[in-house]
Amino acid sequence: LNPEVEKYVAEIEKSIYNNLIANQVDSTGIRYHSVLVERKDWSDRQPFAMSTCFEGQGTRMMGALPEFIYSVADDGIYVDLFAASEIDFQTTAGKMTLKMDTQFPYNPKVTISVNVDKPFETAVRIRIPSWASKDVIFVHGTKKYTGKPGSYVTIFRKWRNNDKISFTLPMEFRLTEYAGVEKFPDRERYALEYGPLLMAYVNIAGNKDNINLPFETSKAIRSLKPVPGKPLHFSVEGVPDCEFMPYFEVQSEPFSCYP
Repeated sequence: LNPEVEKYVAEIEKSIYNNLIANQVDSTGIRYHSVLVERKDWSDRQPFAMSTCFEGQGTRMMGALPEFIYSVADDGIYVDLFAASEIDFQTTAGKMTLKMDTQFPYNPKVTISVNVDKPFETAVRIRIPSWASKDVIFVHGTKKYTGKPGSYVTIFRKWRNNDKISFTLPMEFRLTEYAGVEKFPDRERYALEYGPLLMAYVNIAGNKDNINLPFETSKAIRSLKPVPGKPLHFSVEGVPDCEFMPYFEVQSEPFSCYP
């Protein structure tokens, strides 16, 4: 209904990464509860083995995942999410194929290839995520387009076979204060986000009693260093047994999303 209002797609994106994928238990099933501290699976039950609404709705949503990547319009197409994919669609000007090559979120680079039967003019609209840390520069041949976070950039031109659009999505860390019913009266708690991803502070040694940062929140981001060979994993300076990783990667480890 509102294809160029970016906040709606941003909410879909966060729900996919931080709820749907995060609640999948390898090939076993789907968790019912989205537990954000200690362990995803409680010791006295296995929520993913229950018969609840989420097993049905979660399975349906997984089957619908391709529908969230693109939105088709009479005058072109919207690229909403970033995932390796391909779509054939019809506009009023002609038939078009888009192929998106990316390993996002593990790699921020994206390339979109265009295939048409004959050259024609239409619009390709690409979402600029509100979480982007700066403007996104799109390159098509020698021409550049600039998109501001929280909007869509429209590339309207005569498309030819093998045209390509390339860009990089700039991600950065940000802190979000916890404001729920379990606030501590004596201290604030914050979640760490990286792009659209909720990050989890994980004790990789398995010690559930050590899932809180040992220093002030203001120092948290400065203390993070990328872990070599482990994309989206960040070590914490001075804490060898803990690291931040995407919440959707956590399975049985003790962790906190509000450390």
